[in-house]
Amino acid sequence: MEALWSYLLYFYGLLVDALSLCEAPVKLNATELNRDQYLGRWFFIGAASSSTSSLETFTTTDNTVFSMTQSSNPERLKLQAAIQLKTGQCIPRSWIYLLKERSADLATEGRPHMRTELFSAKCHDSIVVQETDQDYQRILLYSRVLHPAENCVADFKDTAFCLDMNEFLLIPRTQNTCEFQET
Repeated sequence: MEALWSYLLYFYGLLVDALSLCEAPVKLNATELNRDQYLGRWFFIGAASSSTSSLETFTTTDNTVFSMTQSSNPERLKLQAAIQLKTGQCIPRSWIYLLKERSADLATEGRPHMRTELFSAKCHDSIVVQETDQDYQRILLYSRVLHPAENCVADFKDTAFCLDMNEFLLIPRTQNTCEFQET
């Protein structure tokens, strides 16, 4: 009798999964990216996670603009950020992403435990990035436009919900963006 209940619960779980309205986001292979499509200027729009602590780092941010460029080494991408805090202060940052052979993910130079995965978004001018480190897992929405259409943000929230990420933070983007500085 106990085995019968186990099977029934198992099949019930399969049925619930089959009827779920969630679509898994389409993962992009970092080593096969169309660099012309993904290099360039991006605006940080929002973040989602299963915990508020994973989003704390963004609570003081008004806006951030990023520039992704190819370095002289084809296996390295440079990401520069111009972070505008709510106080008006501009903070420059930069990272180096490493494209590793036989890996669909990006590694971050100097952060061996961090894993960065790229996903397509339903809006053609957006991308979703999932960051996983020892202390957190979160997804981030980036767009080519500072104020994307509401349906783009709604699609991102739906994706977050499907990934069991119910904490959401939309970056205000009320101030002018900062200029890029060498870091």
